[in-house]
Amino acid sequence: MKTIFLLIFLLLLNCGLSPEARAKSILEKGLADKSPLVRINAAVELGGEHALRVLTDLLQSEDVDIVAATLDAAIGKILLPESLVIVACMNSSPSVREAAYRIVAAREDIDAKTLLLQSVQDDFAGVRVVAYEGLVRFKEREVLQQGLRDPDVRVRIAVAEALGEMGMTNMADYIKQELKKATPDIVGSGIIAMAQVGDSALIPAFRKLLDEGTEDLRVDAAEALLILDDRTGVDVLRKALQSNDPFVRIHAAEVLTRYDVPETYNQLAAATQDRFVNVAVQAVRALAQHDAQNQKERFTELMNAQNTLLRVVAAAAYLRS
Repeated sequence: MKTIFLLIFLLLLNCGLSPEARAKSILEKGLADKSPLVRINAAVELGGEHALRVLTDLLQSEDVDIVAATLDAAIGKILLPESLVIVACMNSSPSVREAAYRIVAAREDIDAKTLLLQSVQDDFAGVRVVAYEGLVRFKEREVLQQGLRDPDVRVRIAVAEALGEMGMTNMADYIKQELKKATPDIVGSGIIAMAQVGDSALIPAFRKLLDEGTEDLRVDAAEALLILDDRTGVDVLRKALQSNDPFVRIHAAEVLTRYDVPETYNQLAAATQDRFVNVAVQAVRALAQHDAQNQKERFTELMNAQNTLLRVVAAAAYLRS
């Protein structure tokens, strides 16, 4: 009987909290959650010494997926100890090394240039991509040009994109030729790379893909058009959020996190109720990024969601609104 009374008391106490206090409480509880993914998300949003200790502990995990997820989540949000980042750069797992080098490429307090120059020799193409992209800020044009001879087409495309952004001509044509040798899973990133080079002559080709490509490729084409300040693909993104394929829905929500497209806010709001939690989480992040002030009530409601990760992401969104 005492236990039931205590539970009712705690429930009433929680109901009396302001939305801001509830949001902070959700994040603080998230630091001790049994799910590493929940702890990661709570920690990067809360910050502070306790959160840093949680992330540091997660970096000691034997599960390389947890280590990589921790590194990825920390980029641009929490300053992880330099020693731990450098150790991660030497990890036997390619996904951990790739995430670690992304941090190196973004940090000013680490000898990034030396580490990135070393990592262009990494056995894993994903690490080499990150290394070449990171060397752009050091104007290492000669090293980047060597990357055009990399054995992996993904790396060559990424290097061509980087050189194009540095002002080297004909890189869009180079990427177009490389895509003829690429497998279907690489075509999407190649389309984005061509758009990043800034060649507006490609707009008609991207518009054509909006009707002819697979669902995933249509989303890539819509993003490429947004990069080139063309909004022809907005309707494709709206429809993608309602696709039968949850991975297409996530893809669209990720694009709409990177780019502000007010015409899709209603579809994103509906997606926060998606039965696949990863879709709902990404939709919340997109709205938090672009329409937070107008979504406070929605974030408040989502702090009552059954899924803990969704509650944590909604709480973080509310605090940023």
